[in-house]
Amino acid sequence: LVLNIAFFPPGGAFFNRTGISTIGHVLNNHDFISPYGPYYFTDLAYPSFPGKSKNTGLIIGITVCGFVLVVLTISAGVYAYRQRKIADRATKLNSPFSSWNQGDRPQLKEARWFPFEDVKQFTDNFSEGSEIGSGGYGKVYKGKLSSGQLVAIKRAKQGSLQGATEFKTEIELLSRVHHRNVVHLDGFCYDKGEQMLIYEYVPNGSLRAALSGKSRIWLNWPRRLNVALGAARGLAYLHELADPPIIHRDIKTDNILLDDQLNAKVADFGLCIPLSD
Repeated sequence: LVLNIAFFPPGGAFFNRTGISTIGHVLNNHDFISPYGPYYFTDLAYPSFPGKSKNTGLIIGITVCGFVLVVLTISAGVYAYRQRKIADRATKLNSPFSSWNQGDRPQLKEARWFPFEDVKQFTDNFSEGSEIGSGGYGKVYKGKLSSGQLVAIKRAKQGSLQGATEFKTEIELLSRVHHRNVVHLDGFCYDKGEQMLIYEYVPNGSLRAALSGKSRIWLNWPRRLNVALGAARGLAYLHELADPPIIHRDIKTDNILLDDQLNAKVADFGLCIPLSD
């Protein structure tokens, strides 16, 4: 007769060496009265549960696969979001008026559209050190494009904002103006509720500052005559040769700027109107 007796530790733990020795000592030193003859004890390791091992491996495999799937899903989502942002930016760069509902896209000549974040970088986040002027329209900042070109950025304050159609009409009109004695419009920003005009930077300031002695520029009579002739040529171009002709309506020494050669450039087209109107 073979009798198999299985001993299990309480609580599902494993027997340590002391526990196993104790069990063996008790069995071997106990007298059994058996009608079947002599008896003896042998200790055999209880077979493991193969199903439990397989289940553990399966659980670990499913967990790892699930984690990898979550990581891949998040990575794919981040990649898709970045690609969409890049595509949106490219769309704006190619067609900055695509989100506007009023009117058709204006026909611009050379003037470029700049996103608001780029203009912030050009002006060091519109810092006080970049501010070079102010008026009823808003403030003017000195900026530096990524190409290294210096520009004057005219930022409209909230009370001076125009409607979308009016702003498009203005930049369309200004982009057609090309004359050496008229300040050139390099670009504009119509983004995130902002309206900004980006002009070429004229380094020697206004004629008023030069005449009043506020700047260190000395204008002798030949230079003053040259400035007067330059301003007259700029106005003549606006009145007669611009397409359409433009009436400035606010010509004064504040709005005549001096370049690095002290040539006059007519500026401030915020109050300009086409002659046809």
